[in-house]
Amino acid sequence: MEVERERIPVPTPIRKLNDPVEKILPTGIQRTVKNIKVETDHYTAIFSNRGARLKSLLLKQYRLSVEEQSPPIEMIFSTPGLPYPLGVQIHDPVSFNDEDLIYDITGYSLRLTGNAKGTLTFQGQTPQGTTLIKKFTFTGSSYVIELEVSGGGSDGSSPPSLLLSTGGKNKNLSQDAVFEGLLALVDGKMIRENGEELSEGKILSGHVSWVGFGYTYFLFALLPDGNATQTVRVKQAGPGLLLDIGGQTGTGVGGRARYTIFIGPKDLNLMKTLGKGLEQSIDLGYFGFVSAPVLQLLRFSHRFTGSYGLDIILMTILIKLLLAPLTHKSFSSMKAMQKLQPQMQRIKDKFKEDKEKMNKEIMELYKRNKVNPLGGCLPMVLQFPVFIGLYNALRTPIELRHTPFLWINDLSRPDWESLPMTLLGWEVGIPILVLFMGGSMFVQQWMTPTAGDPNQKRMMYMMPVIFTVMFVNFPSGLTIYWLVNNILTIVQQYIINRMTK
Repeated sequence: MEVERERIPVPTPIRKLNDPVEKILPTGIQRTVKNIKVETDHYTAIFSNRGARLKSLLLKQYRLSVEEQSPPIEMIFSTPGLPYPLGVQIHDPVSFNDEDLIYDITGYSLRLTGNAKGTLTFQGQTPQGTTLIKKFTFTGSSYVIELEVSGGGSDGSSPPSLLLSTGGKNKNLSQDAVFEGLLALVDGKMIRENGEELSEGKILSGHVSWVGFGYTYFLFALLPDGNATQTVRVKQAGPGLLLDIGGQTGTGVGGRARYTIFIGPKDLNLMKTLGKGLEQSIDLGYFGFVSAPVLQLLRFSHRFTGSYGLDIILMTILIKLLLAPLTHKSFSSMKAMQKLQPQMQRIKDKFKEDKEKMNKEIMELYKRNKVNPLGGCLPMVLQFPVFIGLYNALRTPIELRHTPFLWINDLSRPDWESLPMTLLGWEVGIPILVLFMGGSMFVQQWMTPTAGDPNQKRMMYMMPVIFTVMFVNFPSGLTIYWLVNNILTIVQQYIINRMTK
């Protein structure tokens, strides 16, 4: 147990929010501030009896960057001007925040593995004589922390509000763990708020399944126990956000509220086990019905291959086989349209003064040759949800984070970062994978039959250039999918061209 000594006032004087603690502590009174360490299979946490708050939490299995010597991701950290999370706020009989309250501790530093459980109990008394108790329960093999809070209003039924905080954008978080803001599931509705929406404060009310702060691959969430109506208030506090949740109907003397705390990775299967819709924190977009099965397919394949890069290739081949009939129909229709171009041009020249007659003759031409003018594009439209779903599935999963493949160090990052170089003081890299993808897309466009005018054909040849620029900063995993898909499409187009000669 780590110990540090500070001077603590009795009673606690009124002070402004941003006043440093040292300015308000009188001399002559010594109280011990203790730090308690809790280490499990997944994280190392530091609690302080000053406010009975969480001072630090490191995720042991996730590094800050791809380098092997990189330190672990720090989910809870000190932010100037922002209190540590898991404080409580009492509004009755008078307003009180336990930020400077020194709690007594029952329990010692813990080291837990597997199914082993341990508890820490903090008990303190406010200047008004109200007893506050926070009981934390930990499990060695779980990211979950159980919390029970008691003490509160004078009527003995309303537990205190619980406070969460986050520094948001902070140097301690890596560039691939971008702060997403407030995330919550209230009355079955997913809420995502960030930036200007929160600058003036936000109030949510209803059945709160969970609420917290999200990052690209990680989540700090609070899951209230029971079905009582909750009120959540979020406001800007210095450089970060402060969240206040309360409104539960308590039981017992002083009121009691129970919460489940989750601080960990956005792992789809892991979150589903909690049973409160926490998996909705992973933003799979409107086509999540495609993205979710793709993620499950990748995880299943990985059990046999051990390589997510190979899993993406195998998944691309499988999806290409499933969509092969649609792609074949699309190419065949475009090929048939291309053969009709000379006849269509003669009709246009002959009836250029009579648009109605021209359109009628063209439709008759289609009918005689059994060609559907929409046959070339309709199958591609039907595939659009699949492509978008795949994009989200390969953009968001934590499984790809820091996963190597061939020369690529991290499938969740652009491939040029794996071959870095410095040019005129700028850090750049060689996007080999993206260049191959752009080249394959150019070959694909060259082999695809066109039924439009020359301007349309030139526009089609611009697509590889546009996509190459777009994919420069896309995740390598997505680029691998697109490259393999292009190669398979080229092979399929070659076969179709040979069959229709």
